[in-house]
Amino acid sequence: MMRAIQKRYLREMLAATMAYVALIMLFAIGIHHLKVPVLRIVLALLPLLPVLAMIRAMVRLLRDEDELERRIDLEAFAIASMLTGFGFFSVGLLLSVNAFPRPPAFLVAILVLPAVFGSYGLAKWFVARRYANA
Repeated sequence: MMRAIQKRYLREMLAATMAYVALIMLFAIGIHHLKVPVLRIVLALLPLLPVLAMIRAMVRLLRDEDELERRIDLEAFAIASMLTGFGFFSVGLLLSVNAFPRPPAFLVAILVLPAVFGSYGLAKWFVARRYANA
């Protein structure tokens, strides 16, 4: 059974994720049609607004959780951030020796935050399972 703070978190994350997807699609489609540099910058930065809402939802959840839930989330975040950092560091080392074709730098930079969020979800699942079995 979900507690009120978890329901709030899901509502906030779902709304922010939907807004992010819509703004990323708008960016991908619209950026090629805009010629005014300021408008291109504004369009490029718009997806950051729902990302900030996602971060806010995560912080609010952490703040309102009980001690065990907070411990699980913080452990999962530590694992996720270290694994994501390790992964991108590894890719950088492999790119430095031309182990595979170099992707555009902007693509690598854009993938960092989704990688953190995705690895956080996986890490939380594993950490929560460990505590559930203990």
